[in-house]
Amino acid sequence: MLRPDRLPRFDRIPATGAAAQWVRWFWISQWDLPDGAESAQDVIGFPALNVVVEPSTVSVSGATTKLSTQVLTGSGWAVGALMRPAAVYWIEVETAALDDQVETTSLDDVA
Repeated sequence: MLRPDRLPRFDRIPATGAAAQWVRWFWISQWDLPDGAESAQDVIGFPALNVVVEPSTVSVSGATTKLSTQVLTGSGWAVGALMRPAAVYWIEVETAALDDQVETTSLDDVA
């Protein structure tokens, strides 16, 4: 994140135990913005996969090579895992292309 101060809450938790083999860290984002307000979150490219769970979707984002922007409105949350490089084989999802994202409403479609 380029400007984490724009988020009301953003936490990073190091992976421990068995999860540390596949996950570098977990992150949690929560926001509650006034009606009509937006918060543009610029995300710096990072050469790793992210698995992200939100209230209505689960997504796997491939390694990114460029800046992306996520515009937040209303209230919400997202929980993610920044995966280690070898985790791409464990997740078993088509992520060969850079800057790609696979989104679903079912965890069964991701794993």
